[in-house]
Amino acid sequence: MRENWFLFFIHMTGTCAVFYIFFLYRMLGAGDIKLMALCVGILGITDGSFVLFLGFLCASAEALWRLGKRGILWSRLPGLAAFVIQSGRDRKIREYPGRTDPCGSLRLGPHLFLGYCAFLLLFR
Repeated sequence: MRENWFLFFIHMTGTCAVFYIFFLYRMLGAGDIKLMALCVGILGITDGSFVLFLGFLCASAEALWRLGKRGILWSRLPGLAAFVIQSGRDRKIREYPGRTDPCGSLRLGPHLFLGYCAFLLLFR
């Protein structure tokens, strides 16, 4: 029993450490990171990572749908490419310039829930 709590704590701490850099650059909120850490802590590294992947996949699909619906998908892609290239060239992560758009923020919690539901439907 003590071993299970220790693994739970290690998995949660590791997940928080991995995603903390995204919090520092305002790409993720603290609540999102705590929810992801809880998923990985309870499900384990393999299953938890797969749930996170499915949740991120759902979130990216909604983000692409929103941008397409607003008609700005193709105009935002060159800016994203320039941001990635500049960050790689400078070897420094910066805040994404498009994050201040009030319509552009996504709540990650519901997408993680959808990822968990998809995981249960596909693999349990």
